Amino acid sequence: MTERKNAKAMAGGSLQDRMQAGLDLPLQEFPTPKTELVQKFQVLYLGMMPVARPIGMDILNGAIDSLIGSSNREDWTPVALNVADATVTISKDQDEEEVLVECRVRFLSFMGVGRDVHSFAFIMDAGGHRFDCHVFWCEPNAGSVSEAVQAACMLRYQKCLVARPPSQKACGSSPPADSVSRRVSTSVKRGVLSLIDTLKQKRPVTELPQ
Repeated sequence: MTERKNAKAMAGGSLQDRMQAGLDLPLQEFPTPKTELVQKFQVLYLGMMPVARPIGMDILNGAIDSLIGSSNREDWTPVALNVADATVTISKDQDEEEVLVECRVRFLSFMGVGRDVHSFAFIMDAGGHRFDCHVFWCEPNAGSVSEAVQAACMLRYQKCLVARPPSQKACGSSPPADSVSRRVSTSVKRGVLSLIDTLKQKRPVTELPQ
């Protein structure tokens, strides 16, 4: 018993001596766990077209009708639509590593299901007062895709609120002129709030006919 206590004391003393002497102890780095949930959907991509405003169902439906009317179903591209809390990625259906379009959720200003329950579109703020509308055709309907993108928008908005410094919450001063991202975030915030009001007024997407 006495020998064991002496051995523990010597080992502890040896470690303390090394630390006090400033010797570097080996540090093991652990990978940061990835908790981001990615939802994948197989859809048809009709394409993208510029629109005049960042929000509005009339703008959304106009873009959907325009792309459907100017193309044939055979021309639509089968893609994998990957929805995460930070990005919405459009990649080739057979090769998901070949990314066609990557959109950051923070710049998504509006989304919705079109007049046909198979059609879905969202509008991205591309900066410089330019807004791009991406249009998709979903089977059996666009309900699941719409819910996934809506959830990503809400999660991103909540993260922005949590990350915002208390001084900015209490201060009503306007942002610096060179803060483009902050101006865009304000526009996206208005778009998300407008989107929430629109969804409240419409039927739940889960009630869409099959």
